[in-house]
Amino acid sequence: MYHVFNKGLSLKTQIYGLIIAICILSFVVRIVSDIDTTRDYLQKQLASHAQDTATSLGLSISPYLKEDSLVLSKTMATAIFDSGYYRQIRFIDHNNSVLFSLENPSYVESVPQWFVNYIKLTAPTMYSEINSGWIIAGTLEVTSHLGEAYTTLWRHAKESFYSSFLVLIISLAIAYLILQAVFKPLKAVERQALLVTRKRFTVNNTLPVTRELRVVTQAINNMVANLKTSFNTLTKQTQALSNTVYSDSLTGLGNRKLFENYFNTVIHSVSPVRPFTGIMITLPSLQHINQSQGYQIGDDYVIEAVQITKHALTQLSNYKLCRLNGSTLIILAPYESNFLQLFQNDLSNTFKQHESSLHINGYANIALVSINKETALSGLLSALDTRCTINKMSSSSEQNNQSHFSVQKWREIINLIINSGDISYSLQPIKQANSQQVASYFEVFGYFINEGKLINNSHLFAMAERLELTIELDKKLIANFIAIKAQYPKERFALNISKASLYSSTFINWLNSLTKAHPILKSNLVFEFHELSLLADVKLASRHIDIIKKMGIGICIEHFGTSLTSFKYLQDLDIEYVKIDGGYVQDLLNSAQSQFYIQAVINICHGVGIKVFASIVETADTLTLLEELGCDAVQGNLICPPYKINIIDKNTTKKFTFHPNVLKFCNKAIF
Repeated sequence: MYHVFNKGLSLKTQIYGLIIAICILSFVVRIVSDIDTTRDYLQKQLASHAQDTATSLGLSISPYLKEDSLVLSKTMATAIFDSGYYRQIRFIDHNNSVLFSLENPSYVESVPQWFVNYIKLTAPTMYSEINSGWIIAGTLEVTSHLGEAYTTLWRHAKESFYSSFLVLIISLAIAYLILQAVFKPLKAVERQALLVTRKRFTVNNTLPVTRELRVVTQAINNMVANLKTSFNTLTKQTQALSNTVYSDSLTGLGNRKLFENYFNTVIHSVSPVRPFTGIMITLPSLQHINQSQGYQIGDDYVIEAVQITKHALTQLSNYKLCRLNGSTLIILAPYESNFLQLFQNDLSNTFKQHESSLHINGYANIALVSINKETALSGLLSALDTRCTINKMSSSSEQNNQSHFSVQKWREIINLIINSGDISYSLQPIKQANSQQVASYFEVFGYFINEGKLINNSHLFAMAERLELTIELDKKLIANFIAIKAQYPKERFALNISKASLYSSTFINWLNSLTKAHPILKSNLVFEFHELSLLADVKLASRHIDIIKKMGIGICIEHFGTSLTSFKYLQDLDIEYVKIDGGYVQDLLNSAQSQFYIQAVINICHGVGIKVFASIVETADTLTLLEELGCDAVQGNLICPPYKINIIDKNTTKKFTFHPNVLKFCNKAIF
């Protein structure tokens, strides 16, 4: 959008161009007019001077026209001729015989030849009849020399050029100063308008002197103020609803309702490649502390346990932490239970370090249970509660050698993937609402391959983050995708990019160089960032997003609403799309609060020019309701499940094909 608004010539450029053109035209016209006027004047002076000389010289030599006195006549003519103002003087008798002739070369000194060739002066020849008594003795011809005229004209042309050029420079300088004073507030108005299109509501407190600009500035200020007020009002209402319905008031975590929605969302995506584990943390001493020390000490106990848990969870790249009730925390994480055993042991040891005499039943109990597609919510909670009650470490029947890799082994695997590994790509269309076969774009899922086997992405990125190799994996994901993007340049694709890459200047510089080398990435490409990633440092995220947008890459916030925080941060981000977290979509048909929440999100985002997508749409009734609420596009198995992008020819230039269920959403002209 930023590039669209910057197309075309600016008003400043047009006015400066017009003024410069007018000044240069005036400069040229003045010089040409001055030279032409002077030339006409000199031409007349040459003729007048030649005629005067012919008349006066004729009268002077008329008494000396006899043969014995002709030498004296010639001498008198020579005296005048030697002044240099004449090219030729000659006397012709009545028989057309030349009695004497005086000539000077026609060469003009001290004047450039190009000037002589361009500015034409004609040497006039004037005549005077000379009488000897009553008889006409002959005719005296006087032709002026152009040397002095050209010298005078050249000197005048230079003086005119220098004076006109000085006037031109002074005029342009004055015009520049005046226009700068006019354009400075106009530039501020333009900047303010562009910031509004980028979801940043700023007020221009400096009103310009120019009346028209003052009116425009005040109008934009009023519009910005109204937008900001509406945005803040809707944000507060939505935040209040979110806190009331989905948030735990003490810890700020999601409550049981949010957990149930999230569980219903992830149960559809559980697979061997994408496993999930439930983790329950109970605080067995909370009731005793509440009764013996008071509820404030009990609340401090809960808050401390939450902070310890959050700190431990930083080693995982993805999870959902909620508070089910007063003494129970629960975590859903896309990892195998074996992979989480080290996390469980570290967290258990940390809890033990915080035990005191108040914790008569222990500080905390932890239990893990693997989740599969057949797992029911009640069964999961019952199993976790039982294991916490007997304080027994849970174990999983599922085994995966990837879970038992050492840190050094993970480093070797990740480096091998970065240097020479393959990536399997799948994609899923995001269908425009109220449209049968039109995709807003295709979300691309990359699966890394090691020794012919798919690596669990959650495990891979969790270890890569610990080893600070996440950025290299993102680079690999993008670089390998270039071949597919080049084959389908008209289709819009979206890649999921990690938090580490978003905040890395090194990654941004690498991406800038890559897009210059492969311009195909500058069109029809979107980066999706998790909402929690953006909230880590909104200002730095905003700066890097601005740079990415200037490359021509769109931005989408996925899992929008999971943070349960205010949406005010949207004002600082130049994004195009938000994708509502599937937990709200799953609860949509049965919850008026979820309907109101999604409607409020749509109103807020549409108010600042952001399109709203809904993910994990599984039923026709949900799709219908989302379209009625004004959702711009939808994604889910109801529309089209993810399908792998297949390579159809490895021996020659790589070619790729989409599954027929995906093809119906594509621009068929490219296939």
